[in-house]
Amino acid sequence: MRPLKKIFIAISLFVFLISPNLQADGTNSQSLNREISALFGRGTTLFKQETTQTPPPFVKSGTPAALRAKIYPDALSPENRHILRRPTDSNDPDFYGTGVIVLTYDSPGGSFKIHYTEDNSRGDAVSGSDGNPATIPQFVLDTGTAFENSRSRIKALGFPELPGDGSNGGDSRFDVYIVNLPGSFGYTSFDAFPSDTYIVIDNDFSSVPQNLDPAGTQKGAIKVTAAHELFHAFQFQRTIDIAGNGWWMESSSTWMEDEVYPEVKDYLNYIGLRYNDVNDNGRWDSGEPYFTISGQNAGTLARTAKWFDRPDTSLNTYNSSFEYGNIIWVKFLSENFGRDIVRGIWTRTGVSATALKSIETELAASGTTFASALRSFRQKVLALDFIDRAHYPAVRHEGSFSSIPQSITGNLDHLTARYYTFKPDAETKPLTVKLKDMNSGNFGAMLMLKKNDGSFDRRDIVLDSPEGRLSVEGFGAAGQYVRAVLIIMNSAASADAQAYAVEVTNEPPPAASSGGGGGCFIATAAFGSPLAPEVATLRRFRDEHLLTNAAGRWFVSMYYRLSPPVAAVIGNSEGLRTVSRAALYPVVYSVKHPDYALFILTIPVFTAIILRTRRSKKHSGRTHGK
Repeated sequence: MRPLKKIFIAISLFVFLISPNLQADGTNSQSLNREISALFGRGTTLFKQETTQTPPPFVKSGTPAALRAKIYPDALSPENRHILRRPTDSNDPDFYGTGVIVLTYDSPGGSFKIHYTEDNSRGDAVSGSDGNPATIPQFVLDTGTAFENSRSRIKALGFPELPGDGSNGGDSRFDVYIVNLPGSFGYTSFDAFPSDTYIVIDNDFSSVPQNLDPAGTQKGAIKVTAAHELFHAFQFQRTIDIAGNGWWMESSSTWMEDEVYPEVKDYLNYIGLRYNDVNDNGRWDSGEPYFTISGQNAGTLARTAKWFDRPDTSLNTYNSSFEYGNIIWVKFLSENFGRDIVRGIWTRTGVSATALKSIETELAASGTTFASALRSFRQKVLALDFIDRAHYPAVRHEGSFSSIPQSITGNLDHLTARYYTFKPDAETKPLTVKLKDMNSGNFGAMLMLKKNDGSFDRRDIVLDSPEGRLSVEGFGAAGQYVRAVLIIMNSAASADAQAYAVEVTNEPPPAASSGGGGGCFIATAAFGSPLAPEVATLRRFRDEHLLTNAAGRWFVSMYYRLSPPVAAVIGNSEGLRTVSRAALYPVVYSVKHPDYALFILTIPVFTAIILRTRRSKKHSGRTHGK
């Protein structure tokens, strides 16, 4: 191992060990032992004494428990200390067990050594065992292939090659152990240093949820476990800070399994099952039918809330459940900024930067801000604007209202959002939204206006004063917009319990005003009506392009301050209105046809030059005539 690599790993371990979040206490000890007991399905003395508690549920990856065990081994009961060692360690009788014959298989590409047994005396016999060591079970062959494919794909995405572990496990190949893990798909751990990494996976995957692999659930489970856990091994070379970065480690590993094996789609089990919103209130209610990930009817009771049901859960939540569904956030990043952004974030993540800070930095390098990306993300979550959208449920709405006015209050933790739907009555009316005292810099808000064709118009609300205001026309069954969804979000990385207050009315927009955060005053004065198509074009450009970035919002804010008196003068003079319309027509055309914008906008300049030249010549002729 290179000296710099040793220093980096030593620093990582030191920082991790002194973290106050990882101090072992009675509660952590009890929790950790219960997790490991459930992971292996082998009761411990401590676990058996907990007669009043239920064991932890099945978890996708046991890696967090394995890492916590490495951090404070003294918290482990004697029966659970086996997780600190490889299953084939000679001083460990608790995995394969003394006297059990352990077989090995070297994967076709030569990168992995698969360890397994056909002896079921302790329940660890690999699926398909026939008791004949000369024949290799198909499960083992599939495991070798899945790990080779995962390694190739991860490397193709630009991640560095994993270091060798010397002679640990028998030789320098990466070691994979197959044992009975009824509580998890598998886990990743290491010996003395994270460079000496190995993986343990389940021996039959009989307890895992359904996936969509055409070859069957077991083969699909082998594939996604290989990709998920192998990516953990790559991550260990950057950080093992499971407390600070665990959410990102699991979210991005779940993303990686879908990158390597997109046909499996195991991740659908963690985002929430699709359902029929019979009462049209934007959430699943008991009695409404819901469906398995393959589309079969799953019943009408006891649907479990997952990622899409929890928009008010912080994106960096780490609770052995939410982080797997949080693949949606990673998919948003990769689908909108390219796959390389995930590698860029991991390249920045380590001792000196958390994953959250690395995401912010990488987004800035991609030309956007974290807050702006979150706005687009929440918008796409509402519209289900993702490649696999057909498999996704609707995002949960906090409220759904058929009558207006409405007053809404609440609070949001960091990196969360809430959705509120407003339905119009038969009469088409204006819709005005007012947000009170939400200009702290933590909040973002926008109104998503649904049209008859199912598409949305987005209107950002400017929150640079004590009252953010948005007014729109044409809200109603016969109007342009048939539904409105207000999205309120807390973009702060750490500020929790941020209070918000909203008033929604049918009051008309202020005079000479329409649209988010103020009106197109000069355009309205020039064209005579806020409903003029030219004004609507400029308003859309403002909402979709200017209000989506800091520079644009500053320009709009300054325009609102300076333009009302100018608009008042224009509105009182037909001549000035004519001149203003003539000046605005090229701008409107350029907005509609951006490919011709440069050419169109140069016309007034050349016209002014020609007129000035003609005036000069005329003036010069008169002078000479005198």
